[in-house]
Formats: sequence, C-alpha cells, structure tokens
Amino acid sequence: MSARSKLLILTFCLLLVLAAASLYQLFALRFEAGDIFPAGSSLRSDPLGSMALYQALERTGGVKVERNYRSLANQKVTASTILLLGNQHHELTTADKQEIAEVDQLVAAGNRVVVAFNPVITVPECRPVPAPKPADAKTPKAVKAPDTAWGISAGYLPVSESAPDKQLIKANLTEPGLALSAEIRLLSRLTLQPPPTGWRTIYAVDGKAVVLERSIGSGSLVLVSDSSLFSNEALKADRQAALLAWLLGEQHRIIFDEFHLGVSEQGGIMALARRFGLLPLIGVLLMMAGLYIWQQSIPLNPAGAVASRDPAVGVSHDSFSGLVNLLQRSIPANQLLKVCCQEWQKSFKRELQQDAELRKELSDAMTAQDDPVTRYQRIARLRAERTGR
Repeated sequence: MSARSKLLILTFCLLLVLAAASLYQLFALRFEAGDIFPAGSSLRSDPLGSMALYQALERTGGVKVERNYRSLANQKVTASTILLLGNQHHELTTADKQEIAEVDQLVAAGNRVVVAFNPVITVPECRPVPAPKPADAKTPKAVKAPDTAWGISAGYLPVSESAPDKQLIKANLTEPGLALSAEIRLLSRLTLQPPPTGWRTIYAVDGKAVVLERSIGSGSLVLVSDSSLFSNEALKADRQAALLAWLLGEQHRIIFDEFHLGVSEQGGIMALARRFGLLPLIGVLLMMAGLYIWQQSIPLNPAGAVASRDPAVGVSHDSFSGLVNLLQRSIPANQLLKVCCQEWQKSFKRELQQDAELRKELSDAMTAQDDPVTRYQRIARLRAERTGR
C-alpha cells in the first residue's frame, strides 16, 4: 500500500470521527434542552418543562423522586404522589373510560394523583351551534348529556377588566381551613365545573373552580386547570411554594409520569445497557475494535522496514538470528574463539582427558593471536577425525 493511500485512509478515519463527534454533540444539545419532549415533561429544561421542580425535589433528600415510563396500571404503586402534567383540557370529554378507571384505582390504592392541564391563554372561538330541530311530539327523545371525565365540564373565563386577555389571573382560596395563600396567580383561562357532590373547590375565580380535590378511599385526586404552576418558568419568575407543597402532599415518594405524554421506555439491549451503566464499556469495546481493524489494514511496523540503526540487529526474527544477535552484543570478536574453547572444555571434559592432541590444540587456540576462523576449522576437523563425524 502506497503512502498516499495510507494518508487518504487516515484522513477518512479522522473525518469520520469528527462527524460522529459533531452528531453526538448535536443530539446532546437537543436532549439537554429537552424541547423534543411534550410540554410539562420533567425531561425539558426550557420554560415549558418541569425539570427544575424534579431536580429541586431530588436535592431535598426528604422524598424519593422518580420518572415513570411504563403504564401505571401494570404496576403496584402505593403511598405515592403521581403527577400527570401537560394534559389537554379536551381530554375531559374524550378521555377513555378505562383510563379514568385506572386513575381512580391508583387513588383508591392510597396515592395522591395530581392531574394538571396545559394552560389555555386565550378563549377559543365558539362556533355557533345550530338550533335543534323540533322534536316529534309522538316520539319524544331524551337528550343525553355528553360523558365527561369524573363529571367535570370545562369552561373559559371571559375577557374582562379583572381578567384581561393574556395576563395572569388571580384566583381566591375557597377553603379557609387550609394553610394556603389567600390568592394565587394563574396563566390559564380554563375553569373546571364539578358535579354537585363529591368534589370540593380549593381555588376559584369569580365562583368558577380552577383547583379541585376529591377523596377516593385512602387517596385523593386533584385537578388543576393550569400546569404552568409546575413549570421551570413559574419556579423562576413566580414561585408559589405553599400551593406546590399542598399539591405534592405528604407522601415520601413522588412520581413524574412521562408515559401519559407518550414518552415510553423501549426494551432491547441498549435499554438494558443504559439501565445498568454499561454504555462506557460498550464505547471502549467499539474503540478497541476500531483500533484492531486499523492495525490490520495499516500495520504500524510495515514489513521490510528496518526498526533499528544497529547493524547487529537483522530483520529476520527466527531463533538462530536471535542467537547470533545475542552473541554479537555480548562477546567481542577477538574473544569469541577463547569463549568457544572454554565451553568445549566444560562440555567434553572426558573426551579431552583421553585425547592429548585435541587438548593441546584447545589450549594453544586460547592464547594464539592468529586467525580465529582457521583455528576453529582446525579444531573442528581434528575432533571430526576422532569421533568419525
């Protein structure tokens, strides 16, 4: 592989890493802001989210705060405060009866469920309702009222001098026995009209309820017409701590439900890895795999390159060349024959005792100053004559 090809491959790898890092940073910024999640979600850090309340409760240490990404109907939840924020007010008339029954079941299990609706800033335009046709006197038909969640019907505050459009609305406390502020400020013009019995109005505007409470068994259900009370913006600009404390109740476990907003937990290997904190390990394994592939495609020490300037080091890597390199490094050239003779005397001691000529030849070779190669060949030839090899 040419040097130009290697440079192109290395440049491509660097560009790929930079592109991956940029994409990760982009997704990190989006998830950090949380604007991809619905309004009211505790995963949003912008003004419409409730992350500030979640983190504030988490740092108090007195309560256990958690997010829920699964259906609460399939879980056994007791003695908890469940926050269902960011609901649409039209769900009062379109809510599924099964969903209402599930909420009532959670309340009956001893939980405090808070259902807050997204604020309605302006009064929606009301389309004229066509006049009903006169009923046939012979076959009278009873007009059935539309089903609503818990019998609650939605209304809207009209624009007036006391409640101008797109301005904060003041609601008054209707239950003096509660340790709450006599007046709160709301952004929503939505009102909640309860049935005659079963509900008590906590706050109202001109006699129209905006905060309702109902007890079912050992639990309680609270409806709030304005979920902006829980928002990050409200906690910064207009924090109403007494009301929030009353809404959260005395439970030591608070659940921010994300499932009803469409944020659900997806199963799979990555979900398990994220739950058990294995993402860094997976990243390290991927990096090692990338380095292995790179090493296999572009060797760090190409074949044929001389790794050292030492002439004693060869490019082959077999055992014989290693022994030659070791001898060249350890024994000077003028002492090589002497060392060989000394080793011969140690290894063939009995043979030398029986052969005086060979013994004399080894002794002369250790002190001779002539050509060591000639001496070595003479000793080898003499020993070959003695042994017949």
